[in-house]
Amino acid sequence: MRVKTMEKIKRNTVVVLIFLIGLYLALIGYFCYAVLFYGNRWFSDSYNTRVKLDAKQPQIIPGDILDRNGDKLAWTEKKTVKNRETGKNEDYYTRTYYSKASSVAHVVGFHNSEYGRMGVEAFHIYYLMGYNNSLIERIYQKAFLPQERGNDVVLTVDRRLQEYISGLVSARKKKSSVVLLNPKTGEILAMVSYPTFDPNNIDKVKDDNLVNRATQGLFSPGSIFKLVTAASALENIEDIQQKKFECKGKITIDGQGVQCYQGKAHGELDIHQALSLSCNTFFAELGVELGWKKLLNTGKRFGFNDDFLFEDIKVTPSSLPINYRVQDQELAWSAVGQGKVLVTPLHMAMLAASIGNDGIMMEPKLVYRVIGRNNNIQKQLQPKVYKTVMSHEDAQILQQMMETVVSQGTGKNAQSKKVKIAGKTGTAETGTSNLAWFIGFAPADDPTLAIAVLIEDLGKGETGGSEAAPIARKIIEKAVDLGY
Repeated sequence: MRVKTMEKIKRNTVVVLIFLIGLYLALIGYFCYAVLFYGNRWFSDSYNTRVKLDAKQPQIIPGDILDRNGDKLAWTEKKTVKNRETGKNEDYYTRTYYSKASSVAHVVGFHNSEYGRMGVEAFHIYYLMGYNNSLIERIYQKAFLPQERGNDVVLTVDRRLQEYISGLVSARKKKSSVVLLNPKTGEILAMVSYPTFDPNNIDKVKDDNLVNRATQGLFSPGSIFKLVTAASALENIEDIQQKKFECKGKITIDGQGVQCYQGKAHGELDIHQALSLSCNTFFAELGVELGWKKLLNTGKRFGFNDDFLFEDIKVTPSSLPINYRVQDQELAWSAVGQGKVLVTPLHMAMLAASIGNDGIMMEPKLVYRVIGRNNNIQKQLQPKVYKTVMSHEDAQILQQMMETVVSQGTGKNAQSKKVKIAGKTGTAETGTSNLAWFIGFAPADDPTLAIAVLIEDLGKGETGGSEAAPIARKIIEKAVDLGY
C-alpha cells in the first residue's frame, strides 16, 4: 500500500513539474513575442526618459530629419543664453524645426526636454539617437568624438506636397486630414492633419491640435465603405453584376428605415450604377443578403480589426464590430458605412491603394532611408506586401466602377484634365456633424498615387462629392506636376 502511495505521489509530482515547465516555456515564448513585435514601440514611448534629449549636457546629439528630397525638417542646435538666476551665459541644446514646420508637424512631431516626444521624433528615436549603430561605431564615437551623434532619418514625404496640402485644408478652417501614398510601394508622400501646431513653439499648443487625425482619429466612413461591401458581393454572390434592384429612396429593415441621400429614388440599378450613385438602399439590402460572416471576412482582408503593427508608423486600428449577434438593421447600416464602423484616413488610403494595385495592399512606409555619420546608408526602404485583399479580377471590376463614380457619378468634382482619376465619395452622418470623404487613385489605368481626404463639420448641403472630391483632384494634380 505504501509503495502504491509513493508511486502516485511521484506521478503527481512529475505531472505538476511538467505543467510548471510548460507555463515557464509559455511565459518565455510570450516574452519573446512581445519583445519582437512591441519592443521598438516600448523603446520609443515618450515615457522612456532614458532616450530624451538632455538640454544642457546631452551624451548623444539626435540626427536630422529630412524629407525625401533632402530638405531639412528637424535638426539639433546649440544655443547660448543667459541664466536668469546666475547671470552667466550657458550652452543648451534644442531641436529646431524648419520655418513652415506646421505643415509637417504631425509627421515629424517634436522632441522637447520638457514636453517629451511625438511623431517621427518619438517612433524613430532608435535611429535618431544612433542606437542601431554597430558596437564598433558606438565605441569609436565614445572614444574619439566629444559627443556621440545619432543618425539622419530621411522620410518618404515631400515637403512641397505637405505645404501645398496644408494650405488647401487650412484655408477652409475645418478639421481635416489627407493622406497621399504610392499604391505600388506603400510610400507615404504626404500626410496632413488640421488643425496643426508649430513644434518650434510647443508650449503654446492646444492639446487637440496634437492629435494626428490621419493615424489616430477614428471616423465613420460613410459610403466609401461600400467598396468593401461591393468587393464582398463580387466574391460571394453569383451573377451579382447582373442583379437588378429597384431603388425607391427608402427601404424598411427590422422595422426601421434606411434611405438614400435626401430620400432620392434612383430607380432600377445594378451594382455598377448603385456604386456610381452611392445608393444606400441597394447596399443595405446587399449587406443583409451577404450576412455578417461574409462581410466581416472581407472586411478583415481589407485590414479591419487588425492591430496594424507596422514597422514605420503607429496607426489606430479600424473597427468593423459585427458578429453573430448583429441584427439585420445594424448589418444594413454597417454595409453602407454607418452604424459602428470606424476608420482612420490612412487605412482608407491603403484601401483605395489596394484596389488600384490589383488587390495587393502594401504596408505603409514613412522612412525612406537612414544615413549614418559617414553618409553610409544603414537602412533603405524595402516595399513590403501587407496582404492580398481580393482577386486581381475583382479588383479590376472595382477599378472600373470607381472610374465611373468620377466620370458619371457622385465624384464628378474629382475629374481632371491632367490625369484620369478613379474614386469613391462618402458623406457620413455622425449625429453631431457630418463628414465628407473622397478616396481614390490615379492614373486610373496604372496608379502611382492613392489618396484619402476627410473634411469634418460639414455645412448644410455639403457632401463628399462637393467638398472632398475637388480637394483630392487638386492634390493629385499637384503631385503629377511634381513628377509623381
